[in-house]
Amino acid sequence: MRVIKDSLIYLIGELFAKSLPFLMLPYLTRKLGPEGFGELSYYLTMLSLFGIFVGLSQDGAITRYFYFYGNRALNTVVKAGYLFNILVSGLLLVGCWWFHSEIMAYIVLATMFQSFVSVQLALRQCQKQPLKYITIQIILSLTNVIFTVAALEYFSDDLVVYRILAIVLANVTTFIIASLVLGNLFKNEYKLTWSRLRLGFLYIVSFGLPLVLHQSSFFIKGQLDRILIYQQYSKTELGVYSAGIQVAAVLPIVLMALNKAIVPYYYQGLKDNRLTIEKIKKYALLSMPIGLLPAGIAWLFPENFYLWFLGGNYIGAKYYVVMYLLGFGMNITYLTMVNYYFYYARNKLISTLSAISSCIYLILLWILCSINISYIPFALILSNLVLVFGLWWSVKYVKG
Repeated sequence: MRVIKDSLIYLIGELFAKSLPFLMLPYLTRKLGPEGFGELSYYLTMLSLFGIFVGLSQDGAITRYFYFYGNRALNTVVKAGYLFNILVSGLLLVGCWWFHSEIMAYIVLATMFQSFVSVQLALRQCQKQPLKYITIQIILSLTNVIFTVAALEYFSDDLVVYRILAIVLANVTTFIIASLVLGNLFKNEYKLTWSRLRLGFLYIVSFGLPLVLHQSSFFIKGQLDRILIYQQYSKTELGVYSAGIQVAAVLPIVLMALNKAIVPYYYQGLKDNRLTIEKIKKYALLSMPIGLLPAGIAWLFPENFYLWFLGGNYIGAKYYVVMYLLGFGMNITYLTMVNYYFYYARNKLISTLSAISSCIYLILLWILCSINISYIPFALILSNLVLVFGLWWSVKYVKG
């Protein structure tokens, strides 16, 4: 009952929080137009790229630390992670200054505070505080919407830049509220020393560094296509393509909301030996046909529905919605399997499988992108099939 209750809180709260940016999508697509929306998607791709190296999977490191070592010295590990974040962000900002790239500096700042917020969310999740978790999510979504609408209505030029600045302000505001009002960032039962800080720093790096390949694979399969499209096709075509993906992205949002609620109990079940690999494989098989349903439902909606939602200039967006829902639908099976690997810290194995899948995706993306933009979704679908099969086959090498 506790699992069901917390899952409902996470799901309802996170869907509400994520629905605000989603409902803002028609506003952005109309306000920026296909060309401006395509340019924005390109810069947000760079935000995701920086996030791999700035965040270094700190949210996952915090969650695992709590379940293996408890609350002892947890705040020291959090602060060590923040120190790493600041150091890497500082280096990136120096690079932006050197190349005179103001907009990239804004992207770095957005990335830095986004990582801070992710760690605060991980703390609420692992300590089973769904109400605080959802409160932070709602604050982030509300400030994103408020700052974005205010900026785009007040200014008439450089709207993409002001949209990014709105993201920066939203992340900063949310982090301040989460860490100072809802949290205890500066409280610590243990005296903060350089020795303890160094140990926390080493833990963050040792956990996150092997996952760089894993995170890079998600970037390659989730974002790299937009960089290639930006180089080979028009911003308008990229805008239509990106709008379709944004609509389809509702599915992974729902899945991640459910996963965040289930992970604490998933880990507890593994710890108590109530959840076995046989059960996990059974659930993975059952999840496969379920992953096809969202794409089927999206296909039933007529093209005019998508034009009404996004705007009349986004003809063809329905195709990308359906195709990417097929690819995203495999995340159900992926999450069912990969949490088992994460629990036993088989990060190198995860990274290897992700790297293989990413290489296949890169080859397919390069070939298909040179033929026609409409073939690009097949690269994600086929590479995700390889990843799911790899997790299924490799699970015999994961020992408790």
